[in-house]
Amino acid sequence: MKKYLLPLLMIGLLFAVFGFAAWLNSILIPYFQITLELSTVQTTLVTFSFFIAYVVMALPSSWLLKKIRFKQGIVLGLVIMAIGTLLFIPAAYSRTYWMFLSGLFVLGTGQALLQTAANPYITILGPIESAAQRNSFMGVCNKVAGIASQRLVGPLLLVNADLLLQKLGKMTASEKLLSLNEMSLRIVNPYWLMTFALLLIAIIMWLIKLPVVNDEENNSDENGETRANVWLYPNLILGVFALFCAEGLESITSYYIIPFGQGMGFSTSGSQPFVDYIIYAMLGGYICGIIFIPKYISQGKALAYSSFIGICLALVALFSSGFIAVLCVILMGFSNAFNWPCIWPLAIGGVGKFTKTASAMLIMAIAGDALFPVLFAQLNISFGKNGGILLLLGLYAVIFYFGTLGHKKKTWI
Repeated sequence: MKKYLLPLLMIGLLFAVFGFAAWLNSILIPYFQITLELSTVQTTLVTFSFFIAYVVMALPSSWLLKKIRFKQGIVLGLVIMAIGTLLFIPAAYSRTYWMFLSGLFVLGTGQALLQTAANPYITILGPIESAAQRNSFMGVCNKVAGIASQRLVGPLLLVNADLLLQKLGKMTASEKLLSLNEMSLRIVNPYWLMTFALLLIAIIMWLIKLPVVNDEENNSDENGETRANVWLYPNLILGVFALFCAEGLESITSYYIIPFGQGMGFSTSGSQPFVDYIIYAMLGGYICGIIFIPKYISQGKALAYSSFIGICLALVALFSSGFIAVLCVILMGFSNAFNWPCIWPLAIGGVGKFTKTASAMLIMAIAGDALFPVLFAQLNISFGKNGGILLLLGLYAVIFYFGTLGHKKKTWI
């Protein structure tokens, strides 16, 4: 595997980019809620705008990658992401929500292209049986970058947020406008730096040499079959639905842990560390994946066991409140860490010439990040926190089915 060390590290760098950009959403949600005076439901457009780009752009990305080389696709994706971060600058000066959302959509577009290229590459860069191990390493890169985003950007955007919320109601209209404009401009310098960093990484990726991996040869059907179309692979279709649910789980538990903490009686500043804690829980899961898969446990069993733990945590959260409920949601991060690394190889295994199309379909499943938080927020409004927890319980049940039986289905009959 020494010959794959450089590509593993470079793709790991890309997953760090994914993590840094995506985990900023957990900061942007309360930041926009204060700066732009939004409701909790309105803030769900933050994740919606970012992740819906995956649905819109995944298949075009697959088509584009067939036309241009892998490395060119990565460089283009990074440049598109840089354009997205650049849009935040005028949005901050004008304090315009739709412009922020446009920047998030462009960021998501760049990531859709990168993810469509990188995920199948890392999955078949070696034996498919150990793909979850490699994907877990990517997860570590992703979450370490997520922690960095909380440490570097979070304090800049949300410093004295609770104090400002207390003062806003006592301010005159002009004082309020001035304070909110000042808070809006906090985002300018971090996003200038992110734009520069993305362009620098694009240059690095252009200059290095990555080995070419043949989709059809490295990911062929174990029986040597060539099926007529991608819909004849039940493990893929069920895997797409499982990943759709898994992404909704991660988005709800990770990006909405601050509002959830607020609902459980914690302040904004008191809830902000929960984002770090859930990332640490996920890191623990990824490290376990690296150590135990496939040497001690198969990818399917790891997924089944982890989702069962998630079901148990959801049940405890359902019948508890306060610190215990928050702790259960944080610990769900450990269960969620196995979803992406295990679902990908189980879903994509054996699809041969359909690997790029299958990858695009799995990338489109990231729409769960956009849709389920909206449903979660509405359920919480209608039924209290139990409504949202019941949704998490159902999502874990779907993943448990895929980990136990769904991935083994080779025909629909």
